[in-house]
Amino acid sequence: MEQILFIMKEINNNKNAIKIFAQIGLIFFFYLLAYYFYQGVIINPIPAPGDSTSYHIPISQSILDGTFVNLSDFPRTRLFVQFNPGSSEIFDTLWMFLHVPLTISNLFASIILSFCCFFLARKFKLERYYALLFAVTICTLTVISRWFNAISIDVWMAIWFSLSIIMLESPKKTYLYYFFLGFLFGMIVGSKYSGWPFMIVLLCVYGKSLWKTVSVTRFLAFLPPFLLFGIFWYVRNYLAVGNPIWPICLLQFPCVPIYENIMHMWNAAVMYPAVMFNAFFGEYKLWGLTLLIPLVALYAKYKRKATLPHGVLLLSLIGIVNFMFLSVAPTDHFSWIMVSSFRYSYPMFIPLILATFLLASYYKKETWIGYFSIVNMLPVLTMSYFPKLVLLYLPLSLLFFYFFNKYEPTSKKSNT
Repeated sequence: MEQILFIMKEINNNKNAIKIFAQIGLIFFFYLLAYYFYQGVIINPIPAPGDSTSYHIPISQSILDGTFVNLSDFPRTRLFVQFNPGSSEIFDTLWMFLHVPLTISNLFASIILSFCCFFLARKFKLERYYALLFAVTICTLTVISRWFNAISIDVWMAIWFSLSIIMLESPKKTYLYYFFLGFLFGMIVGSKYSGWPFMIVLLCVYGKSLWKTVSVTRFLAFLPPFLLFGIFWYVRNYLAVGNPIWPICLLQFPCVPIYENIMHMWNAAVMYPAVMFNAFFGEYKLWGLTLLIPLVALYAKYKRKATLPHGVLLLSLIGIVNFMFLSVAPTDHFSWIMVSSFRYSYPMFIPLILATFLLASYYKKETWIGYFSIVNMLPVLTMSYFPKLVLLYLPLSLLFFYFFNKYEPTSKKSNT
């Protein structure tokens, strides 16, 4: 205990405390990557049954062999879930083409997400090591790492969502900007039916600033990638079965009412509160408390008259509105299904956790966030441990930090 208190005292007295926390978090992250690479690529490179085999892999395979547009026998040869939009499955198609084990899919996506979270935090003016701590905090969450060896597209949804916020924070009057924004929005709605609410939330929050830069020609630059990666799947479904979101019932389109009597997150929480709490806490640990951040931000803004950093209220709003969509996400009374359903929550908790980092920075409590982040990473150590993996993840984390320090802009070292 005395040694722990001594270490805490040294960290508190060290002006590079956040750098130390970021380094520790980075080692945790590399440990997770090494562990799941070993498990999912070396030991058992076969995806677990479930969503992976029922529709993610079939959709990817249909893209690879070109049958995803074969409308002549489309309804007869596919399950209901295989009508889902499949833009993010393009990456799994690439792994199939290269004969790479599909268990590497979400490992790759999680690495991309870590960079996206880092640049997202930098976009909101967090200093480099604080932004890195945010990135590894997100990517070591159980709700993320649980899917490292699975085949799903929810981590990719988090990537498209995070990149969209980065883009929308700085609207530009260029065709390239609108082309890339069209790609991101296309990937959001072209990866899941549930992508539409997330895109609409972003447009509602950023629509005013975006409107100032839009023009007819720029909108025309936006349309091709949006139509190709997003709307295409809905047109295909309409041509195949007469319903763009088959089999979901909407208006007068033909449908199959298989989702009419399913349980949603909100009524599962009412009927099975203990099971839901266990699932929620298991996935987010103490970061579940960030649901209170919008209340804290509002209190600071209007009661204490604080001048909050840019983004706190905006990110809180995005998070809470997306929480409403999470409440109607499908689930069941089985605990493992409740746990699985929290993968829909990434567009809710990434903004809320980032708002927490921003508030802590405003009140000069970054060190508190450092302790909080590391404590929530500690369950990583409860996994099975393969000692030889230290020869992989420790050198990688140190090498990463070497380049991270080496290429830090010298003009900003004094103030970031």
